[in-house]
Amino acid sequence: MKFFKSLAGEKSRKVFLTFFALSSLIPLLIMVSLVHHNLRPLIDADGSGQIGEILNCGLLAMLFLPLLSFFLMFRRVRALERLTQTIRLRSTEVTEGRKSFCDQAIGVKETLRLQGSGGADERDEENEIQSLIHSFNAIFQTAADQLAEREHMKELLASLIALASDLTSELDSSRLFPLIISRVTTVMSVERTSLYVIDWDRRVLWTKVAEGIDPITLPIGKGISGRVAETGEMINVTDAWELPYFDRSFDLNNHFRTRSVLCLPVKNPTGQMIGVLQVINKAGQGVFDQRDEIFMKGLASQVGIALENTHLIDEARLSFSSSISTLSAIVDARHPLTAGHSLRVTEYSLLIAREMKLDRNDVEVLRLAAMLHDIGKIGIRDGVLLKNGVFTPEEREEMNSHPLKTRIILENFHFPRNLSAVPEVASRHHEKIDGRGYPEGLTGDRIPLGAKIIAAADVFDALTSLRDYPKYDGDNTLAPEAMPLQRVISILQKEAGTHFAPEVVSAFLRCLPRALKLYRGTHFDPAYVDEVIRRLAPETLLDDTARTASAGVIDLPSEWRAQPAGQRPG
Repeated sequence: MKFFKSLAGEKSRKVFLTFFALSSLIPLLIMVSLVHHNLRPLIDADGSGQIGEILNCGLLAMLFLPLLSFFLMFRRVRALERLTQTIRLRSTEVTEGRKSFCDQAIGVKETLRLQGSGGADERDEENEIQSLIHSFNAIFQTAADQLAEREHMKELLASLIALASDLTSELDSSRLFPLIISRVTTVMSVERTSLYVIDWDRRVLWTKVAEGIDPITLPIGKGISGRVAETGEMINVTDAWELPYFDRSFDLNNHFRTRSVLCLPVKNPTGQMIGVLQVINKAGQGVFDQRDEIFMKGLASQVGIALENTHLIDEARLSFSSSISTLSAIVDARHPLTAGHSLRVTEYSLLIAREMKLDRNDVEVLRLAAMLHDIGKIGIRDGVLLKNGVFTPEEREEMNSHPLKTRIILENFHFPRNLSAVPEVASRHHEKIDGRGYPEGLTGDRIPLGAKIIAAADVFDALTSLRDYPKYDGDNTLAPEAMPLQRVISILQKEAGTHFAPEVVSAFLRCLPRALKLYRGTHFDPAYVDEVIRRLAPETLLDDTARTASAGVIDLPSEWRAQPAGQRPG
């Protein structure tokens, strides 16, 4: 049996109050007994009765004091009981998730129910129960603050994990970094975010992504970002205009006001500084605190890894693309009349693919297959490949073997999984829709779409270029010079459905003016193409030298864009 029990129970409260009442009245009863046995003779002997009256008054006073004590104790017990029940109830609500800590403050008046007796000083004086209530409220508030802090850190951690996931899943910086920067702007609640890449050779920084501004380049050491790049130390400032090295010219020219700035270095996994990440103007004109610094440091480390990965990927792609273009150029270089053939077929094919809205990966497969579609001609004897005139049946058979040789060569390449279709697409560009092509005589849907596109581009370039051998239009034998452009168009239209896929021919004719303008003035004489361009798209005909492929009609490797069309390798 427990000696102490809770006061919350009705029975326990009654027992406690009864015990308190008896303990208060027993001394009074003892006093009455002593008076009755020892002072009674004196009272009776007093003829005036004053002693009796005095004793009676004293006994009444002694009776009042226990009653007052009982009343005050009863109030305190009830207050403690209410406080206990309130704390228990609100703790249960928090535990069960029905309310948060911040909604659980306990009101002093609603718990104590203070009466109006006594003066103002007495009512305002804080007693022990009030102190206890204030202590519990302080505990609740502290818990609420800590819980809010924990929730905020959880949100930041979730955002960091999500950003890290984006960084590891997307290696194309042109799409990845704008997404990351926009997310940083949202998560950090800032007006602008910028990511600078450091060029140590030129000792400059240039913007990879900068919201709201045009790309800029600045020397290392200049401005906040330049200072971070130079020192490698984080800068967290409340008002950038107070810094002596801050350049206000951008703000003044663009009607902007840079206030709070958090700028920190971005390093690759080896510890080399490769960039600078900067956020400007926290929402509400606030300042960046320690939590912001921790979050940005975590983000900067992920950005550094991503920058390094994209750099390595770009290097690998450039190396791979250079190898492909070199192999293609080797084939074209074996004969002066075919120089540039593979590149032109590639550009025509990509124009068709964009017109047909092929997805990004299919376009890349097509680009590589078009560049390498004639790689099998490496295995053709010079006596056949360079022959000036009509082939014999044996020579034609050997020449027609080059698609199969193309496939054998390309199957020895290690293409990534997403580019594994390149050998098949490249080796089937001489198949025809009606099955009369070679080397396998495939028909219709058995021919990859990419091969159908290359077939149209390949024949178009062959017919519009000078060759050693004569050209044919049905049973008609024509000269080896470039065929009149209108006749080439007629052949494409006539053989749609037999040699070529109709949808490919249709797409090619829609983008033909752009294809002709790519090489107008270089491969094509203006007089050869202007009439057709004027008829198909008169508004696009240029009065001066036509644009080259570097104008951005299609995406090409950087080594091709650097030179005019007539000077490109291959």
